[in-house]
Parts: sequence; structure tokens; C-alpha cells
Amino acid sequence: MALQNQTCASNSAEQSTWTAAGDEFVLLDTVQPPARIAMARERMLLSRLYLGLIRSINDDYGADFVRQNDSATFRTIGIYLFLRTAMCSPVRATTIAQGLRIPRATVLRRLEEMIKQGYVERIGNAYRVTDKVNIPDLQQRLQQRVDMILETARELSKLREAGGAAH
Repeated sequence: MALQNQTCASNSAEQSTWTAAGDEFVLLDTVQPPARIAMARERMLLSRLYLGLIRSINDDYGADFVRQNDSATFRTIGIYLFLRTAMCSPVRATTIAQGLRIPRATVLRRLEEMIKQGYVERIGNAYRVTDKVNIPDLQQRLQQRVDMILETARELSKLREAGGAAH
């Protein structure tokens, strides 16, 4: 009974964390992934986290941003560039290409798109994000992402403690 109550409380907490992302992101404990997929439940949780984070970034910057740049490469370069800017270390296109294992020509094209949209600026041979990345309701949006990450970590920890029996 205590285990059942913990599960219900966990499901309730998970649903409140993920409800803002949409019904398709709320996982049910009763769903059993195919046995042919190794570590399926863990991978399902991580997939949901990745998709939730990507979707929240898309939501932050609006439909125009997503419509014009529907590319995982574009987002990856943007995230890497943000990280380097936050570290006070503008970065060259070659470094981005090497760090992300993406062709330099692709990196340069994506950087040009970001410059046109005002998200990136060039400083000599290096690039950094502009103040346009400061969006309204930033604290609330970041907290939602932190909640997604924490909930996923809790669920993964439960699976590890169960010894993989939930597969």
C-alpha cells in the first residue's frame, strides 16, 4: 500500500511537471515498451526530456524562429554558442565545427542565419550571442526546464533502484 501511494504521488508530481509540455509528454507507468529495445524505459524518459527541452526552446523564441530554422544543427550550434558566450569566451567557427563534429561550412551558414535574425554577432573572427536571447519570463521558463530534468532524474533513479525490472 505504501508503495502504491508513493507511485501515485510520483505520478501526480510527474504529471504536474510535464502537463505544461502537453499530454503526449505524460508517461504512464502501465505502458510497457517493447522488450526488443534495450533499456527502453530509461531511453524513453531521456527522449521525453530531450524533446521537452527542444520544444521549450522553440516556444521561447517563437514560431518565426522555428519556421525559418527547423534544424537540429541550427539549435545545437546556438546552444553551443550560448554556452561559450556565457563563459565569456566568444568562439570561432572552426572551434564550433570541431567541438560539435559538424562541417565548418554548415556552421558558417547557420551562423549567418543567426546573425540575420539578430541572435548572434561577429567580433573579429569569433561569434557570440546578442542580448536578444534575453526573453520575457526567463526565470519561469528555466524553472520549468529544471523541473523536467529533476523529474526525469527521479524516474531514472527509481528504475536503477528497481534493478531494471521495469523493462
